This record gives sequence, C-alpha cells and structure tokens, in this order.
Amino acid sequence: MTEGNIRAFIVALLCIVAAARSAYAQLLPRVEVKGSTLVVNRAIAIQVRAANGDLAPERRAQIAGERLQAAVARGLGTRHVAVKKERRRAVVTIGGGVLLYATRADARAAGTTTLRLAQTWAASLRHCLAIPPLSLSTSELLVPLGESRTVRVNGWVEGTAVVVPTGAPDDGVTDPAVIGDGRTVRITARAVGRERVLVSVGELSVPLLVTVRKYAGEVRAVEPVVVTGIDLPASFVRQAVESAVVRSAQLEPGAQIRIVSPIRLSSVPGVGQSAAANAQVRASGSGYITREQEVKLTVVNRAIAFSEPVLLMVSNDPERVQKAQTLFTGELSEAQGARLLYHHMNGMVQDGLLQIELLNPADTPRVAHITGAASSPFRDTVRVGYVAGELFLRALINNLGHTITIPPQSKAVLLAQRIRPLDTASGVLQVRLVPAEGVQPSAPCILKVAMQVYQNQPLQLLGTTMVWGFMPPRPLTPQERQQVADTDHIYPTSYKVLTATYVVGQRWQFIRIGEQAVRNHKEQRNLAGNYGVIYEVRIELVNPTDSIRDVELAFEPSGGEAGGVFAIGGEVHGVQRALPPREFSIARIRLQPGQKRTVTIRTMPLAGSNYPATLMVRS
Repeated sequence: MTEGNIRAFIVALLCIVAAARSAYAQLLPRVEVKGSTLVVNRAIAIQVRAANGDLAPERRAQIAGERLQAAVARGLGTRHVAVKKERRRAVVTIGGGVLLYATRADARAAGTTTLRLAQTWAASLRHCLAIPPLSLSTSELLVPLGESRTVRVNGWVEGTAVVVPTGAPDDGVTDPAVIGDGRTVRITARAVGRERVLVSVGELSVPLLVTVRKYAGEVRAVEPVVVTGIDLPASFVRQAVESAVVRSAQLEPGAQIRIVSPIRLSSVPGVGQSAAANAQVRASGSGYITREQEVKLTVVNRAIAFSEPVLLMVSNDPERVQKAQTLFTGELSEAQGARLLYHHMNGMVQDGLLQIELLNPADTPRVAHITGAASSPFRDTVRVGYVAGELFLRALINNLGHTITIPPQSKAVLLAQRIRPLDTASGVLQVRLVPAEGVQPSAPCILKVAMQVYQNQPLQLLGTTMVWGFMPPRPLTPQERQQVADTDHIYPTSYKVLTATYVVGQRWQFIRIGEQAVRNHKEQRNLAGNYGVIYEVRIELVNPTDSIRDVELAFEPSGGEAGGVFAIGGEVHGVQRALPPREFSIARIRLQPGQKRTVTIRTMPLAGSNYPATLMVRS
C-alpha cells in the first residue's frame, strides 16, 4: 500500500467516523421502564428495590424514567449526572434536577449507605447513557488467509446489519457476510492486504478495518523420527525429535520455527522399539501471524547394521579460511557411504558461518543415515579436534545416529555454526544413503562444506552436537543443481586394521598410528597423518607367567603436540593434550596366570593434532 493510499484511507475513515457521530447525535438515548427497573439503551441502569412513603418501587422507577426522558430531550447526557448528599438520604441528579432519591430503605435493601448507593446508581446511569446506538465487538480484525472470523454487532439500535467492503485501501481482500440472527458478521479472508468494511444498521454505519495475513508456517510431521543406537541417551533422542520438527516445518519466507517447551518422551526406545514424543512449537515472522501448535511424533529405534564407510572425505584446505568460499564438495551414492572430517579456522576479520549441506539433485527423495559429532568452535586447535573426535568415537561405537529425508531437487543443511575470527570449527560425520527398493536415483548427492559471512542468520544449533539437520530443506538453486564434486581430498581408504602380539616380560610393542599415508582416488595426493581414518588395533596379550600381571596401554605423541581418543571394551579413554617426549597411560588390563586375551582398540588421528603417534603396550 502506497503512502498516498494510506493518506486517502485515513481521510475516508475520518469522514465515516464524523458522519457516524452526526447520525448518532440525531438519536436520543432509549429510555424504558420495566417494572421497577430503569433501562437505558437496552441495559439495566437502576433497579429500585424499596418504596418511598406512598410511592411503590415501580412508581418511583416510572417517575425517574419520565424525568430522564425529559432531560435527554433537552440534550443532557452523561456529564450532567451527579450525586448530592442530604441529611438522611442522597439524590441522583441530572442537569441539577432530581432524578431519584436513594433512601435509607433503599440502602438497607442494597446492604450499603445512601451515599454509596446513589454513587453506584449514578455510575451505572452514566455507563448506560454512553452506550452507542451502533458498535462492533472490535474495530480491527486480523484474519488468516483462507480462514473466517466473526464480529458481533452491538448497540441499542434495532435492525439487521448490512455489510459492504469498500475496497480501500486494498480491493478484493475480504468476503463479508451477515449470518445467524442478523447481528453477527462473518469475514472471510480472500487475499493478503487490508480492507475497510462498512457495517450498517438503518441509517447508521461503523467501519471495521480487516487485515489479512498468512500464518508464519506450520509443522507437518507425518513420518516417524528414526534413530539408531544402543543405550540411546534421552538427550540425543530429544535432539533428533527437535531436528525432525524443524525439518518438517513449512515456513513462509523470512519466518522462523522455535520449540517453546521441553520435548516430552514416553520412553527412550531400545533397538527395534518405538516411543511417543510431543513438542510445543511456534512459527513466527515479521508480517505474518504467529502460529503455535502441538506436534506429536513417533520415535523408532531402527536396527540399521553398522558398516564402515567406503570413502574418507577431508575438508581442511585451506585450514585458515580468509574469504567466503566453498571448501569441499564430494559425491555420495547409495553404493558408497562416506566419513567427512572437517577442520577450519576463520581467518576473516568478521564472523563466519560454516555450513555443511547435503544436496539432492535427483528427482526422487533420498534418505540419509548420519552419525557424527561437532565441537563448539574455539581457538585451541588441538582441543577442538579432540572434542570432536571423542564425541564422534562415542557415537560410533554405539551406532548412534538418525535419518533425514532430502526432498527431490532440494538440499538439507546438516550443520550451520557461527565462527568468530580466529576460532576453529571441527567435526566428524558419517553419511550413508539408504537405498529405496525399486528406485534408482538419476544423480548422486553432493556433500558440501562452505564458509559464508555471518549476517545475523537465526541458527537452531549453537554449540556441540551429535544430531545433524536442524534446518528445513530448501530447493536447489540453478547453480546448485550443476554443482560438480571435487575428488582431490577424497580417499578410498577410511578404515585400517592393525594386529600385534605382546607377551608379558618380553619387548614392548610399539604400534604406529597415522604413519603410512593413504592416497586419494587419483593416486596424486597423500593424506599425511591419516586424519579421520579409523584404526582397529587387535592386540593379542599373553601372560606366560604363573602370577597375575597388568599390561599397560600408553600413548606417545611421536609427531608433536597431539591428543588421542581410544575406544576399549565399550569405553572411551582420552588424552586431551600431550607433548613429546612424555608418555601418557591410557588403560591397564589385568591378565591371569597363563591367560591369553585379545583386546580390540579403536582410535582415529585427530584433526588439529600432529600425527603419526605411537600406541605402546608394556608391562
């Protein structure tokens, strides 16, 4: 609506108000007497309960009505009503003349004093005299697009209402109609905008300003929330539910979705089990109607077999990002899963926004199973890599993950983190596309890492997480549909198995982690340190002695300052920071006399650390 239209609308509205006041001025207040009750403008003004001398209550009310009728005929109104106190009674006056005495008998019947009763009568009379002959239950109405709302026609003038949309300031916004008893107006919203509707009864009219807006959005959660894992933490399940709610939101441009109450779970489902969850959500945005709703979902802990990824993807070039740019792209298909390790410092002068996206350029939806962890960004590059690695290893050994659906020709934003200058973001995630029976997608998905300039974008995710996809899917742009993957930092080896034997009393074992670099697809690039490669170390421990012996597992940072994480027997042990030439004990394993035992250790060279490193076995 232009400034000129607004000005014209205000002028027209003032003219209507002025005309209505003029019409009101020609109508005298309606005065009636019903028994002992004085009724003004169809509302009870005064109820006389006691006689005064020979005057019965009904006669007193009739006299008061005649006096009031004569007073209003002379143009007297609310501001002329007053109260006077006399010796044994009080009197309600209008224009200085007596209207009705409040006697001691009246006061006893009302349980008060004569003065207070007269004041109550006067206040009620003023209120009734001020009732307009025609009014609406509201003068402004907000109606969601496509829905209807009703307005009640009030006032004491009798007759059936008539409604007419004026088309100002917008045309065709509303479809008004009178329904029911003829005193109710139904407004149906046809288009976004504002429109004035005139409501008339007889010669009187009052304006109703109707604003039509869209809802900011709604959540349409129909699919179950699928999680995987053994001994799922309740916090992880709630995060998965929150992520699914956000992804299911249908939002208008610029609108946001928030969960405004704690997510409630009926239970934490075990493998093969399900549970109920519900959450209260609010969709809001400038220029939209806020909508709150309760979302109910089913959480299923699906038995998805663990499998190592085929590909290792590393996003670390450049490690120090000095401008907004795409940092990594890699192809994913149902036949090849991948593990992505990312580690980037914000070298820009302003805050950055690190985004990891999964693009689906195909004409069919794709389902991705995701396991991983992201650290909160901070300056200590060794520690940020350690936090991400430890969280990831904990998730990995329990197959902790969840699934998301990416619609056709769309992308899912898996992670969006604000990074302050000189802070580093680090994380590890595994993505596997779940094959759909009888469906052969026309194109692979693209896993993309990019740094943007942070521009106060609202972020669902702040801090450390093991759940991905806290933003609704978005349609691909034409440029994103043509996105080409880069294979320089994609390695076909993501998993290594090392074996060793240690006999108590003999030479220590030294197992090197990250020493023999894996090579990329093109056989042109080595991954020095093997960051992101999962090592499964199987050590046979032998105690040939006739006494109980303890075997120690220790970590030596051979390549420089480093951290290490180790999963042993379902528990995760960690060394946050180590400096050579010191050695750091990880765990002790007790062997009975003559016992042989195989211990399996899972570890991974951590981003931000210096590898290779050495795992030592000794007693």
